[in-house]
Amino acid sequence: MRRPPTALLALVLPPAFLWQSAPQGNLEVTHVRYGVDNLQIRGLVCAPRTFRPGRPLLMLEHGGFSSEPSLELCRRFAEQGYVVAQSAYRGQGGSQGQVEACMGEVRDSRALQRLVQDRYLTSKVGFLGVSLGGCVALKAAAGQSGVGAVVTLISPTDFAEQVGILQRTRPDAVNRWHQIFGGSPQDNPQAYAQRSPLAAAARVKAPLMVVAADQDPLIPVSQSCRVRDVRRKAGFRVLEVRLNRQGEPYRGELKAWRRCAGERPLGQLPPLRGEDVLLHYGDLFHTSTPQMWNAAEQFLAAYLQPRR
Repeated sequence: MRRPPTALLALVLPPAFLWQSAPQGNLEVTHVRYGVDNLQIRGLVCAPRTFRPGRPLLMLEHGGFSSEPSLELCRRFAEQGYVVAQSAYRGQGGSQGQVEACMGEVRDSRALQRLVQDRYLTSKVGFLGVSLGGCVALKAAAGQSGVGAVVTLISPTDFAEQVGILQRTRPDAVNRWHQIFGGSPQDNPQAYAQRSPLAAAARVKAPLMVVAADQDPLIPVSQSCRVRDVRRKAGFRVLEVRLNRQGEPYRGELKAWRRCAGERPLGQLPPLRGEDVLLHYGDLFHTSTPQMWNAAEQFLAAYLQPRR
């Protein structure tokens, strides 16, 4: 079954919408330009070439202030049967506007989600956010009833704390944060507080996996512990798992500040039956590994059930 021709869709899409598709093997890769807040935003969409209504949509939320959508990740998940969408976000990847750090970027993501859902007639939607993209994922997913699963990888939740860490470890990066946030945390505390995804995390209705690196010098594990606490307070059951970089049970010792209070972690991922998972990697710093990505894929697939 083939999707409706682009020429027909152009009659009903917003005038700012531009859709340029090309086949790449068994996938269709599409570069998108769409309008949000009077800005032209760029995006990337990958999907199996065989059109099948009801495929799950995966929103990939990239990190950083100068990152771009990843064709490699887009293809990787589309090969598994997802329709995959990535917004470049305002101020990044050739989009108009300025970086806002988990504010306007959330609207950019939601707008692309709606466009792709309408074009591909998708079913459930999942979110996978990396670093700063984890904040976008939580806010974009919050309150939505059609979300099947959300995963965040090595993602901050306290931006004032982040700036304090950068002042000690990477002072060269602090000015960029101050420019985006309108000053330091002391100068403009509200700007930092309103970007926190913790309130949004409580309103995510779907199972949530939070992946943390316990040795991370830039994003303390305590920030992921706060997500756990917020979810439990909202009534969700959160299981904790601690592995090493190979995906085996972590056997080392950890200082108190590299653990969550009252934790009782398992040594392997349990059968997934609707619970949240806080997945710790006891020997990882600020990085991702193939095993980490595999765990994210496993969690998403359990609830979104893609078919090639």
